[in-house]
Parts: sequence; structure tokens; C-alpha cells
Amino acid sequence: MLRTVASVAIRQGLYAIRTQPVNRLVPKPATDIGALTRSFSTLLRIGNASGSLRTPFTITAQPANINSTLQSALVPSVQSQQPSRTVIKFSMVKGKRKSVKPVIKRFKRLDWGGWIRTMSGRHKHMWKKSAARKRRLRQHVMVNSQQAHLLDKMVTKYWKRPKHYINDPYEPYHTREELRETRRKPVQY
Repeated sequence: MLRTVASVAIRQGLYAIRTQPVNRLVPKPATDIGALTRSFSTLLRIGNASGSLRTPFTITAQPANINSTLQSALVPSVQSQQPSRTVIKFSMVKGKRKSVKPVIKRFKRLDWGGWIRTMSGRHKHMWKKSAARKRRLRQHVMVNSQQAHLLDKMVTKYWKRPKHYINDPYEPYHTREELRETRRKPVQY
């Protein structure tokens, strides 16, 4: 979102600059709008040219020809925006909720409601990992309760229903008899 706001503001600033006559013999200052359009790293470098510590996307020495929309687009703080998964997609035909496909590919839901995943980087740089570390990377790990709640919201009811496969390697993990909330068989005294 910040990228689109900044690009629109920069385009408006460039349009304002293009309408003014250009003197090609006069060198451009370092804070010219043309230097700002190269990349965000250029923007940060020019903004911190004096060496003092500042927040990102604030420029103190601004030329007079930059309009107020460019200034207002560059000054807001980036730290206040957090990524979120609040967008729910619906099908165009029936209007039903859609599952997030990477969740289905990367995670497995157990019958009692827990989610498991494989370790990240389990196939990379195997030549420099010890045998014990390779064994640990082959194992699955549980996600915590907040992640499980989020994953439950990202999939539909179909993926939450128990599925039965022949010779399922996860069969011992689908029941969790040690907790009262997930126990299905009565306690034998």
C-alpha cells in the first residue's frame, strides 16, 4: 500500500516538474525529485545525507518545487502498519469462502484440532548438517494455539473434517487421549 501511495505521489510530483521549463546547464541538486524516483534506497540515502539519525521516509532538505502530496506521502510512519490476514476471498460463482492454498500445502490438521508442519530449510545445505540435526529436521513440529486458531480461520469446513487414509502415517497422532478436552474414550480405572 505504501508503495502505491508513494508511486502516485511521485508521479504527481514529476508531472508538476515536467510542466516547468528546464535549464540543462544548471546541475540538479542532490534532493531533486528525479533522484527520488530511482528506488526507496535512494530515498533513504538522500534523506540521511547529513549523517544524523532520522526515521525512514523523512526528508529535511526538500526543494521548494515538491508539492504537498509528495510530502504527505513520504512523511507517515511505516512502523505502525502490521501485516494481517483479514482479507477473506469468496468464489465468484456461489459466493462461498475460499481456503488459502499455501496453508493446505504446508500444514496438516490432526483430527483433534492441532496443526503440524515440517521444519523450514529441511532440504537445504544438507552437506553441512550433522546426522542428529538431519534427524530432527525430518520430524514434524506442532504450531502454537494462536497459529492454530489463525489456520482454522484460513481453511473451510472441508479441511477441518477428519479424513481417513489407508496406511496413514499420522494415525497415532489423530487421537489425544491424555487431555480431558480431547479424550474420546472413557478413563479406565
